Amino acid sequence: MKSLLIKSATKEDLEKVILINAIGLVEALNKNLITIEEAEKVLFSPYMMEQLESINVSKPVLEVIHLGTELEDVNSIIPDKLAESLAEIKEKSMDLLEKRKAHIIEDRVINSETK
Repeated sequence: MKSLLIKSATKEDLEKVILINAIGLVEALNKNLITIEEAEKVLFSPYMMEQLESINVSKPVLEVIHLGTELEDVNSIIPDKLAESLAEIKEKSMDLLEKRKAHIIEDRVINSETK
């Protein structure tokens, strides 16, 4: 099994990486390049929310992840609202990223795990 770890010196670095990933997942979903199930495995899951909450990721960033956890329900119950839900996730992510643009990621945040 191959492993990559996200390690950041600051919460701000980590939050920027999460938001960038959320935007990328939304774009891939919009273009039907990945499934909702794949997006859940990458970021949009209750498990990920718990992990991020345990390291004190901000509530607004957690809200973005929470919206992503609802995509499967939206798709199965009101599929005509899926595009709107994806747009909301992207907009919130972009707004939060905009607020963090002054913060510069100083060091590599994704590293391979060696054993």
